[in-house]
Amino acid sequence: MYMSPGRFIAICTIPATIFTLNLAVISFFILDSLGFTRMLFLFIPGFFGLGMLLCLLIPKINADRIAKNIEADIFVPSRMLVTLLESGNSLVSAFERVSRTRTVSGQYFGKISTEIFLGKNIDQAISDAIRNTPSRSFKRVLEPIRNSLRTGASIEKNLNDTLIDLTKEKIVEIEQYEKRLAPVSMFYMIFGTIIPTILVVALIVVFSVIGIDITFFPFLFMLLIAIILMQLFFFHVFQNIRPLVKL
Repeated sequence: MYMSPGRFIAICTIPATIFTLNLAVISFFILDSLGFTRMLFLFIPGFFGLGMLLCLLIPKINADRIAKNIEADIFVPSRMLVTLLESGNSLVSAFERVSRTRTVSGQYFGKISTEIFLGKNIDQAISDAIRNTPSRSFKRVLEPIRNSLRTGASIEKNLNDTLIDLTKEKIVEIEQYEKRLAPVSMFYMIFGTIIPTILVVALIVVFSVIGIDITFFPFLFMLLIAIILMQLFFFHVFQNIRPLVKL
């Protein structure tokens, strides 16, 4: 469903306000234990801005998630599509049969066939799918089909050539992943496990020497939050460098 940018920003103010209230409550208890309760008002605008930023990133996050899901299995329905076309099936029938495969990208081929059955022109349905999909590989699969329809060239040949090029690119991505995995793993071992452990031990020793009582709230609580955020950061890094593809 289409939503104008202005309406989406207006809707984002609701979760941003809830996000701000939650952080304000947590910050109140932390600042109250430290004796800086009045400083809470300085953080509220920043909390609201952070909430708005996170809400505005939701469409991009969803688009990236859809693109990754399509990229992961784009070759299975695409190769099946070539086989069906070479067997004499019509393009619309091939789209419909490909949609029955248990793949994410197959569902998007099915959406094209559904739009065609509802009366949309084949060229227009494929063009709309190319314009709306966030997946680069899905666009590259549909483009030779559209170009072949417009020029009268062989769809099977152009699509097969495109799949060969995509396969070579994915193999290169896998080879690059193997090279990046070792340094990223070493970086995680140092900054994700060793340094946090040393930091916790050092803080305990320093606080014990200077006579500060170590309590879970707020010192260890803030340290725990920092460690969790660091682990989530590395999880995101490992997830992004992994090539999601089934050759």
